Order: sequence, then C-alpha cells, then structure tokens
Amino acid sequence: MSAVSLNFTTIIAKSNDLQTLPLINPNSISEHYAFKDSYTNLPSDNTNNKVALSFQIMTRAEPPELVIKTIESLLAVKQPQDEILIVDNNNTKVHLYQPLADYCQKLNPKLKVRFYHVDAIKGYKAGALNLALQLMDRQCSHIVVVDSDYQALAHARNTIKQAILQHPNHSLLQFPQFYRSHGQVDIHSELNHYFNHHLYRPFNRIRALSTGTFAVIKVDDLIKLGGWSSESITEDAQMGVLMHRHGMNSEFIPKVIASGILPNTLKDLIAQRRRWIYGNMQVLKKYFRSSKLVPASDENFDSVTTTKFSNNEPLSYGQRFSLLRAHLSQLTAWVNLTGPFIVFHMLTLMVIAGSVFYPSAEVNVFFPLALIYSSYALFITRRLWAYLQDSSTLNKQFNVKHKFKLSDRLRTWLLHLNFWELGALSWLPVLWGQSKPFTCTPKQKIMNDDKAPWIKDLIVAPKLLLILNFITALMVSPISEFYSPLLFACAVGFFLLKLASILVTVYNFSNTKPLSRLELSSDTILNKS
Repeated sequence: MSAVSLNFTTIIAKSNDLQTLPLINPNSISEHYAFKDSYTNLPSDNTNNKVALSFQIMTRAEPPELVIKTIESLLAVKQPQDEILIVDNNNTKVHLYQPLADYCQKLNPKLKVRFYHVDAIKGYKAGALNLALQLMDRQCSHIVVVDSDYQALAHARNTIKQAILQHPNHSLLQFPQFYRSHGQVDIHSELNHYFNHHLYRPFNRIRALSTGTFAVIKVDDLIKLGGWSSESITEDAQMGVLMHRHGMNSEFIPKVIASGILPNTLKDLIAQRRRWIYGNMQVLKKYFRSSKLVPASDENFDSVTTTKFSNNEPLSYGQRFSLLRAHLSQLTAWVNLTGPFIVFHMLTLMVIAGSVFYPSAEVNVFFPLALIYSSYALFITRRLWAYLQDSSTLNKQFNVKHKFKLSDRLRTWLLHLNFWELGALSWLPVLWGQSKPFTCTPKQKIMNDDKAPWIKDLIVAPKLLLILNFITALMVSPISEFYSPLLFACAVGFFLLKLASILVTVYNFSNTKPLSRLELSSDTILNKS
C-alpha cells in the first residue's frame, strides 16, 4: 500500500488509492488506511464558556516554508482544546507537500496538528473543506478557515473567543483581511477598501458574507447546511448566502487578527480579481433561481450527517429586502455595469470607421458617444466618492496617527480604475453558463524574492479602454469631420485617466518586497474599531 501513516496524525493518500474511494469520508479513510484519530473521542470541554476551534488550512502546491510559518503562528495562539488541520489537495508535487508532512510528523501529538494529502478531489476548494469537515475533531465548536499565507497575530485567539461569546447566536463571524507585504501601499489600500469602507457599513456589517480566510463558522450550523457548496468558485460567499436564507446570523468583526501576502505580480492579482468577480456573479445568478431553502450538496460530503432545520419560518418582506440589499452590495463590490457601454463603444467606433467606406451614409456619433461617456463618468464618480469616504479604519488599529490623505485616496482610486475592464466584462460569461476552473494565487515568487519586471506588468495591464479612448480621440479630433469639442475632451480625459491608473499600478508592483513575518504585537492594536 502506498499510503503512509505518520504518528496517527498524518495521512498521505496517493491517487491510485483514491480510485478505490468514490466517496471520501472519515469511515472510508479509516478503513482503507487502518487510521484511527485519537482525538475525536476526547471529552467535551466546550462548557463554561470554553471555545474549541478547528483551524483549517487548505493548501494546493504552496511553498512549504510559507505554510509552516502559518502553522507556527497558530501554534503560538491555540489552546489545548483546539486543533490545526491541513489538507493539501489537487497537488501531485511531492517536493511541495512532503516537507509539510515531515514537519507535522515531528510535532507532539498533543498539539493536535494533523496533515492530509489527496492527489485529486472534486469540488474546488469546497471539496477539500468538506473533507476537512468530516476529518475534524467533533468536539470543536467552530471552524476557523485560514489561508496558507495568513499568519495569526498574538491576540488572534482571544479576539475570536470574545467575538464568539459576544455573538453566541451567530453562525458566521468574518474578520478582515490585512497584508504585510512591503512596497505595495496602494494595492493594499485598494484591496482593503472592501473591509475599511464597504463591509464596514452598518447594513453590510450585520449581514456579512464570508470572504474566506479567518471566517469563524459554527460547526453545527455548517452541517445543517449540508457542508460547503461547490456551485461557485467563491464557496465562501455562497455559504454566507445559504446561511442567511436559512435564517442564520452573521457579522463582520472589524478587528485585524492576521496578515497575509499580496499577489506578487499584476498577472496574479488580475487572476485573483477575475476569480472573485466570476465566482460572486455565479452566486448572484443562482440567487434568483429559487427562493426555496435548499441545503448545499457536495459529493465529497457525507449527507447522512446533515441535520434537518426546525422552526424554519419564512422571512418577512422587510428581512428579504435587507438581505437582498446587503447581498447585492457585497457580491457586486468588484463588479461594475459599464460592460454593455464598453461593447456599445466598440460598435460605435466600428460604425464611424465604416462611414469612411460609405461616405453618403449619415452618421450621428454625438448622442451614442455622449451616452457612453455619461455612463463612464457616473461609474468613476461613484467610485471616487466611495474612496473619499474611506477612513482607513483598520490601519488605525496599528498606528493611531495613520492618515489616509487625499493624495493616498486618489492614488488608490486610480489603481482601482486599472481593473475597470475586469469588473465590467469578466462576469458576462456567467450569463451563458460558461464555467471557469478554480485558480490559486501563487506564492512561490514571493518566497524566492523574484521581483516582477515592470515591463511584464505593463503588458498584462488591462488596456481596452485606453485603446478605445485613443481611437475615439482621433475620430472626434479637430482634424476629423466628426469633431466635437466635448467628445474630444471626454476621450482625451478618459485616455489620460486610464493611462495614469496603469502607471500607478505598475509603480506599485515595481516596489514589491517579500516579508517573512508581520512584526506587530497585540500591544500595538487598538480595541476601538
């Protein structure tokens, strides 16, 4: 048998073994590998306000030294009743997962650090999370999802416990994402705008959807849902919607308790953003498909363990409207509706170009282009207003004197406009049901200190609007028969705006520097979020 059992805390499952396991569940793994978990029968210690956490790390071809740092940060904060569960999945590169297995093997079994590897599992990350749900210690009351690069700060465990005790009836508590990378200040601000401003708003804060890492989930309620759903590549947001539809509560806890690493190249950041946009729009498409409360289903989850809902009363119209508002706000945070106008822009330019070959045809370009630029202006104005309202609350937890100056907000706004086309067009394939694979944001280049060449970032930067406005400026310029001072000013203005956004983005990535550990202690955190 090719499977290897290490100190009863580590399993490595080869793909040829998995062929005999059509359904992966704790019983089949135990029977196949003669594996018995010595922790699942421990007496419960969740009484007297004690909280038992299952920290769960899903890895896929991650640098082992990075994951080990994350495990070490959790070991520094965990309590004896907590466990750390690592599931390496959909990865056949032995040199990436074997060091993790060796590291976990050397740890004291009393620390409850368990490592599993499976070559292939269906259902994207949701499939791995469902496997972890079945393998976890049943005495744990809550799951804490941890990304492989997110290192816990010293106060993380205590803050999680306090939040659980303050919100005993909540199924989901979402903590913010924060970053420790150097040299990417504007990128950090643009990504963190979601937590500093968007999710911080009251109507979103008390109806928060999960954003993945350091989501604290009540185990019993997740099991009631039927586990994690793999209907979307953003399984976290999908879970949040299902919870709300079943009358469960959630809340955003605006206290930074961990830090991660930013994407090292613009290409990686674009891939990450596309996944968020596409996955959230998958959730939104299914959102209106049925109002019935249907539990999640996944072939990697043993449905026999699910629990039926009791006293599940229909939501009132007021509750439905409040949830709809919050869900639409959060699911479309990275999306904009200028896509049809961009397509209309391209068609208008084609008509103008065609008029060269048919000079007798009368072409009125003012009204179409005026409508297009009005939609563009509305979009950038709304986004500018949002960034001007951002008070950078999370940053002030580390530095009381931190100021998000006007120049900082304008640069962050410009950087956000670099991804304008992604938010406008990346979600359109969802409408006709095109599927996309789950893609992980690579961390190898960070660990190898391989700086991304600025020329590569310049090449991959979205430039469709830059090109469209350049062509438009030529077609409505003073030397053209379609000359319009207003349209020419709009075309030149949006061209320069898009060019500035690309330059700000490339500049940020040109200063990318790796950082092994965020050197912040709990003493520097303000508890006044």
